[in-house]
Amino acid sequence: MYKYNDLPGKKVLVTGASGDIGLGVCAKFLDQDCDVYALYKSNITPLAELKENHPGGKKLHIVQCDLACADSVTALCGHLTQVAGRIDVLINNAGIVKDSLFAAMSVDDFSVVMDTNMLSIFRLTKDALMLLRAAESPAIVNVASIAAIVPSVGQINYSASKGAILGFTRTLAAELAPRGVRVNAVAPGMIESKMVKKVSRTVVRGVTNSIPLKRLGTCDEVANTIVYLSSSASSYIVGQTIVIDGGLVMR
Repeated sequence: MYKYNDLPGKKVLVTGASGDIGLGVCAKFLDQDCDVYALYKSNITPLAELKENHPGGKKLHIVQCDLACADSVTALCGHLTQVAGRIDVLINNAGIVKDSLFAAMSVDDFSVVMDTNMLSIFRLTKDALMLLRAAESPAIVNVASIAAIVPSVGQINYSASKGAILGFTRTLAAELAPRGVRVNAVAPGMIESKMVKKVSRTVVRGVTNSIPLKRLGTCDEVANTIVYLSSSASSYIVGQTIVIDGGLVMR
């Protein structure tokens, strides 16, 4: 594991922390001796296990928050102002899927995915902006998907939300860079996770065969890239999207 000299002691806020990628991100920042504020909506169990089992678990602070609720987000940022005083790194990772073909998709299924995957990033980032500006060299990393770049049949809501994240990232980066806040995004491909285990094995095999590396990615590989973008090692990278897909989009 590579150690970044500027990360120990940094205060990191991670949304969607109880999912596979979120847990991987939290663990990597704990490895870097950061204070991690891990947000979850309803499933605390994986985070409680990480806190108990990780050597740096005492620096994992588990916080419940419904990012779809403006009042909950405002209360969260008020709490962080009191207990942390600043946020050095914000990882916008929360997301959901509600898949179906366009002709069968309801307006509600489209709206809830857009609200959770995109509008929640707007809400939290806006409310957390003063906390970020209180830090010396703050960074924001938004988690998108290759579904924002290539067609993903049955995921028009998910693809639209992740595509919106890429546009949001570029414009926010342009606005905040002069104020010292770096904003970037990552776009994972098919990653080994509980979500992918629900996908048809035939589909997974087909995608794997299309990946030049001939394997799925891991949550650790996504987390490593996010940690890099949060450190001073990436200090001149602004407004970019790093694709983490084993070369799938390249083809």
